[in-house]
Amino acid sequence: MVKVLILGGGFGGVRAALDLDKKIGSEAKITLIDKNSYHLFVPALYEAASAYGVKKDPFSVRLKKTICVPYSDIFENKNINFMQAEVSAIDPENKKIVTEGGGILDYDYLVIALGNRVADFGVPGVKEYAFQFKDLEDALLLNRKIDELTKEVAASIRARPIKIAVVGAGFTGIEVAAEFARYIKKLSKARGINGRCERIMILQSETKILPAISNSERISILKRLTMLGIEVVTGAPVEEVGNGYIKLNNGKRLDIDVVIWTAGVCLIDMLIRTSAFPLTENKKIKVNNNLEIAALSGVFAIGDNIEFIDTKTDKPVPALAYIAVDQGKIAAKNILRSINNKKLVEYKPFYDVWIAPVGGKYAIAHIWGFKISGFLGWVIREIVDFRYMLSILSFKKAISIMRKEITLFTQND
Repeated sequence: MVKVLILGGGFGGVRAALDLDKKIGSEAKITLIDKNSYHLFVPALYEAASAYGVKKDPFSVRLKKTICVPYSDIFENKNINFMQAEVSAIDPENKKIVTEGGGILDYDYLVIALGNRVADFGVPGVKEYAFQFKDLEDALLLNRKIDELTKEVAASIRARPIKIAVVGAGFTGIEVAAEFARYIKKLSKARGINGRCERIMILQSETKILPAISNSERISILKRLTMLGIEVVTGAPVEEVGNGYIKLNNGKRLDIDVVIWTAGVCLIDMLIRTSAFPLTENKKIKVNNNLEIAALSGVFAIGDNIEFIDTKTDKPVPALAYIAVDQGKIAAKNILRSINNKKLVEYKPFYDVWIAPVGGKYAIAHIWGFKISGFLGWVIREIVDFRYMLSILSFKKAISIMRKEITLFTQND
């Protein structure tokens, strides 16, 4: 029986597993390995970090049920084995992987979809003093920190404003800053704090935010951020993060209470250490047009683990959830074709769609060249999220999750 191992249960890994199960089912042993027992819906992570009312639920059970989808639900009645473990080593030469517990699994085909880690770009103090925005625990910790600071302001223990710096003006940084503006406003009102309680700024090392989008779309996002009272500072690379401050490369020092680091991600150390994997200059795994690692037949890599250059633009394909899903589909299709001794298909990237939530029931959606903003943009985002849930869950479970999400995450609005 053919053995297929999928490392990582993100968007690409889950899609590859489901597609393989649909096509080959019991004819292969499909195993997905992930360190968590759940699939994290990363696009809603900023909502979890700014969810109002979490304090009433000390274990954040409601919140976890909203953005953490158990693999047992996704793979219910599927011919997919799930193993909760952390991968410590990959041995492509002998077609084996090793887990932290010392377990050894062999494979015929391997899909590497292990996600990434936060990149600090060598900036001192990031690991020690900045809130990294990567998983659910990061989001919950940040939520509690802001909650505590507003309590101190309400009790006159802390002088206002609470100073928050979001480093990185990609989609994540913008979503986080905008939603925190709404979150703190809600907390302030509930605690009887009159006037503005916070000062939120976004620091971007480049000269403009979201350089890949059009100028008109960028202006719309900047106007919305300004309306929410958020300062955007471009051309401001961070040189150091300390306890209560940020130092910019121009020598300017800013007193900051909370630093949220969303400046970028990089390959996890274990993959970098695997000498059989060729890496690009940006320390990502190099793959061919079939998403297969060169000289390693049957080993595919997808999502944040790779750098795939779009020949139309000569630039790397952006790290977006639906792109990882598309790559997962191609990896599954090529494994099936390889099993049947057929020519592999090429991955042809498409990424002319994006949606940027910018606080509350407001989003800017770019759909095949058309811009849709405001409440309708938010509705489109919810439809896209629901469509994804339907692709991995039963209708009943998808409806249940979306109902919980809308109920919980719109309390800031």
